[in-house]
This record gives sequence, structure tokens and C-alpha cells, in this order.
Amino acid sequence: MITSYYHDPAIDVTLTEPKSLDIRLKLPAHARDVQFIAWNKARREPYRTERLKVSRWAESERYAYYRINWTCMEPSVRYLQYTFKFSMNGGTLWLNEDGLHEADEMPGKGAFEFPYGSDRDAVHSPSWIRDRVWYQIFPERFRNGDPANDPEGTLPWGTPPTRDNMMGGDIQGIIDKLDYLKELGVNALYLNPVFAAKSNHKYDTLDYFKIDPQFGTLEDMKRLTERCRELGIRVVLDLVINHCGYDHPFFQDVVKNGERSVYRDWFYIREYPVTLSDTKYDSVWYYRWMPKWKTSNPQVKQYVFDIVSFWQKETGIDGWRIDVADEVELSFLRELNSHVKQINKDAFIIAEIWHDAKRLMMSGGTDSVMNYDLRSILIDFIVDRSITAEQFHARLVRYVNRYSEAELSQMFNLLGSHDTERILTRCGNRIELLHLLVALQYTLPGNPVIYYGDELGFQGDNDPGCRACMTWTADYKNHPLWTLLRQWNRLKTTEAALQHGHVELRHIPELDVYAVKRMYGAEQAVLLLNFSQQDRRLDEICRQLGCDTDELHAVHFPAVPCPDGLLPVMRYAFFLNRKR
Repeated sequence: MITSYYHDPAIDVTLTEPKSLDIRLKLPAHARDVQFIAWNKARREPYRTERLKVSRWAESERYAYYRINWTCMEPSVRYLQYTFKFSMNGGTLWLNEDGLHEADEMPGKGAFEFPYGSDRDAVHSPSWIRDRVWYQIFPERFRNGDPANDPEGTLPWGTPPTRDNMMGGDIQGIIDKLDYLKELGVNALYLNPVFAAKSNHKYDTLDYFKIDPQFGTLEDMKRLTERCRELGIRVVLDLVINHCGYDHPFFQDVVKNGERSVYRDWFYIREYPVTLSDTKYDSVWYYRWMPKWKTSNPQVKQYVFDIVSFWQKETGIDGWRIDVADEVELSFLRELNSHVKQINKDAFIIAEIWHDAKRLMMSGGTDSVMNYDLRSILIDFIVDRSITAEQFHARLVRYVNRYSEAELSQMFNLLGSHDTERILTRCGNRIELLHLLVALQYTLPGNPVIYYGDELGFQGDNDPGCRACMTWTADYKNHPLWTLLRQWNRLKTTEAALQHGHVELRHIPELDVYAVKRMYGAEQAVLLLNFSQQDRRLDEICRQLGCDTDELHAVHFPAVPCPDGLLPVMRYAFFLNRKR
């Protein structure tokens, strides 16, 4: 039985502050009385050996999952050694770095170790991050606030979108609707690219130091960030530094001058002469119109550093979303992260990644990720029913177990984006499925994300269908999804349990009910979801969970009726602790 099967210090230990560690452990389900035993290797005195109970937060048929948030008695973690003790099959077992030991006394050697808690190795969690509700805007399609900057050939607002047409959306249009976003309960914005480019999506950058003229000017961006600061809204811009546009002047210099170009080593050139191709140079997804930057080149690195320095200092933005971050060098992302934080220690970086993000998070190159991994888990079960409830529970537990609670609490939890079909379309227009997805999106650790228009029930297939113009009407408050999301937004931005709470996941197979609990001191939030084929009694569910129904009060959502005492099929109930 190998040690990493239960606890791998490289993955299962995260420095959340210089003096605090988040430590995870996986054991057989019948393990009991689990203890974390820690001591200072260099100084047993005055730092005594600590023996602490480890909390079980999830279990399955075969395994139980434990987590402890440990804080040392020194200013930072130093020379930590630790082991785990637990009971199983009538005996006492010890889990060390070299495996399992069956003994009454702690083994004398082989302890796990964590030598030192360095400042920059800790999870970066700016004070503003845990209560965020994000709103993603595709600028070309949000609102046309200044028709004077419309490019030639701009079509009437609301024309069916294509991959090439222009509708005239701009930065002034975003400024005009900030009060709408504030009323919805949004307090963070992520904008798709705004720098000069040929396309409507702007991922083919031509000039990183210029706002695209069809969007406005540098002064417009300054006015946007200033107004957002007044409203308590944070702003993150899209940073496309994996690649640029084919017509970027540096790449065109290579096309023109070939091996004589001063920029030949700024890109991954495979063959000369350079012409439009998917083999002569590296590009994103073999897309010939977007050649890839060679970030290992110190000149390219400095170029990117100059870009982020300019925009952070000129506009005061709060961070960056890194496009296709899983294609960018990890070593470069670490350097970029450090540079961004030198300009603003509270800046925040979100990486685009479509799969398990542990490697990227551990590298220190990002603070958060676009959480397509969690989205996939939720949709596979709730929408597609392509996995069983047991498989859903196993995948969700594995996901939560891979990250520290600090990392989980600032994940960018999206249901849809500019790169997916609209979430209501993905649900087959079944609003009850979307209600379940939203409930999990807001109750699980992390920051929920609304893709513009989803609050009004927008539908559309993937690009270009998901990039239609925003519809502006006076009666938006009457839309049931707008009302529902506003209520969830208020809970997320006011309830400490949803911002900081420890998470517990429970599947009750005999009832086919799922529960997510968040606990923070005396505060508690509980989400119950009925996936069975019959109504379930709430008192029966709470009895199975060990909850005291007298200590909880239901939060009633519009359009999500739940008769007293019953949890209907494919419905959810959300409760908050009464103790205040």
C-alpha cells in the first residue's frame, strides 16, 4: 500500500498563509479517530507536539476524506514534521512518508515534512476576492454607447451574430449600464479583449497599448474603472499573450524580412519564408491567423511586462484573465504573476483552462481559473445524466479534495461563456435544470459568474450564437431569472458562510438526495437537492444528515416553490442558520 494513495504532500498540502497549511487526507471509509500530530523538527521546545482531530468532510462507499487547516505557533511554518494516527480494523495505524505502520506508539522516523512557509509561495487571496459576483462582458455586443466610433459596415443592433459582423458595442455602453449591474448585485467585471484588433472578438491583437478605436479610447477606459471604483466593482481585463494577430507589425516584419527580421526569435518559426500557414510557425490551436509568442525570449517577456505595467498604472484595473493559459510556459506565468503583484499587491489573475487546473495552480502562475472542470461535473450529471449520482459525488469530492479551501473560495465558477453555448440552451430550455445548476454554483466554494444576458434567459449555440447583442428593455426586473440571480447575488455578497465557510458534501443514496453544507463559526448554509423520482420529506433528509431543523430557516426563492415539509422532485431547498 503506497503512501501517495492516501496523502501526497506535493498535492495534498497547500500553504494558505506563511503560518498556515491546508492539509488533505484520504482514508478507507471505516477509518476512525483520525489525528494530525505535528512538531518542530529543529526545536521540540518551546514548541510542543500538537495532537489535533481531523475533520471528515465527505465520504463514499470506499473512502473518507479529511481536511485540517493548521496554523503554527511561529510567525511562519518552520521545520514542520507530521504524521497521521487513526484506528481501523481494531488496531492503531500511523501514516508516514514511507507508508503505513501498525503500532501502539508513533514510529521514530519517516515523518512527512514541510520545511518553510515562504511569503510568495502562499495562496494569494486579496481581501476583496471572497464576496465577488462576476459578470462577463463581450464588449462588441453589450451596448452601443457611442455610435460615433462605429466601424464601417456596422449593422443594426440585434442583427443575428456571425463570426465577422460588427454591432457597435463599446466601453461607453458599459459605463452607461453600470447602475444596471450594481442593481443586479454584480461587484466584479471581466471584459473580453479591448485592445486594437481586426476581429469582433479582439483575440487577434495588433496593438497592445491601444484601446480598439471601435471601443473608444484610453480616457474611456479610465472613466470606466473610476466609475466602477465608486460603485465597489472590480475590473479584470483579458490578456492575450500566448499569441497575437497575424497582422501584428512584429510578425509582419518576420513575414517581410524572414531570417533577417529582428523579431525572428519572438515567435516559433519552423520554416522560411513565412507565409500564412498552420505549419511554418506555431499558432494557437493551429489557427494560422494567430501566431504564438515565444515567451522564453527575454525581449518578449519584457514586452509583456511593459503591457501589463502600462494598463495597471494608467487605469488601475484589478487584474487579468490570461487567455489559453495552459498553452503558456509555466515558468513565464510565474514571472508574470510576480510582476503583476509588484505593481499592485492586491491584483488578481484568472487563467483560462478547460481541464484539471492543479498543475497550473501549484506552479504559482495564477490565483484562479475559469472553472470549466466544475462546470463539466455539474452538467454531466444534472443536465445530461451521463453519470450516476455516485459518480457525480465521486467527481465532485475529488475536485474539492484537490485544492485548498483558500483556492476553492476564489475559483471563477462559470456556467457559460463566450466559448460555450448559452447555459439555458445547454439545459434544453429546461428552466428547472438551470435552477439546480445556479444553486450549486452559488453554494459551492468559489465566486459565481454571470455571462452577459444569461440573467435574462438568453439562448444561442456556441460561437457565434452565444455572442448576440444584449437586449435592453425597461421590464428586465420582471424576468424570473433576473430576480432569482439578484437574490443569490445578495446572499453571496452578505452571507459569511457562502464566502468563508468550510464545505461538506453528502450523498444520501437511499433517498437520492444530495447536500452541500457550508459552515463558518455559528453560521451555516445548507443546500438540499432532490434527484429522486419522488418527493422527499425535509425532516427525513435532515435526520439522515444530522441537522437540527429548528436551527435552520428556509430561504424562499421566486419561481422555486417548495411546499412546507416536502422537497419536490428535481427541486432544491436552501437554508441558513438562525444563530446570529
